[in-house]
Amino acid sequence: PFRIYRRLRAEATVCRVTQAGRIFLTKAADTKYVKDHPEIFSSDDPNTPMKRAFWAHTLMRKDGEAHLRERMAMAPAFAPRVIRDEWVPRYQQIAEDYVARLPRGEVVDLFPALTGPYAARGLAVLLGLEEASDAEMQRWSQALIDGAGNFGWQDEPFARSDQANEEMHALFERLQDRHR
Repeated sequence: PFRIYRRLRAEATVCRVTQAGRIFLTKAADTKYVKDHPEIFSSDDPNTPMKRAFWAHTLMRKDGEAHLRERMAMAPAFAPRVIRDEWVPRYQQIAEDYVARLPRGEVVDLFPALTGPYAARGLAVLLGLEEASDAEMQRWSQALIDGAGNFGWQDEPFARSDQANEEMHALFERLQDRHR
């Protein structure tokens, strides 16, 4: 709702939403300041549903040494040379394959026909979960997103994120020998 965002930026650059137990910053400069000063504004929020939804303390909710340690463990996989030589060709091929599957000569809803499956396959490749189907990846992703944003702490979104975690963990068990 862009109209609401415009109004918040004009009238409430810092806005407390008690129903969600959140404080929203509506200006990019303020958001950047908060992210750049974890000694004042920690990412380790004990009131987030993210830990509950992901069954983990994610990198997004860590600061300092804990954040740096995990981030640096991933860094080699995202070096510019690796992205150029390994990731880009894989994602280019996925894009070509998925665009080629589109029906010709008819109107197509691009999210279910292309962008959703493409994002799902790209994520599966990135995570080394190529055995997961696009439908599973999309369902798991959405369940985790919904659980992580479940500031009302409702049971249903957590039930879906729990189911997704159980299914993902079963896949991780099947794949761990290969990844080791």
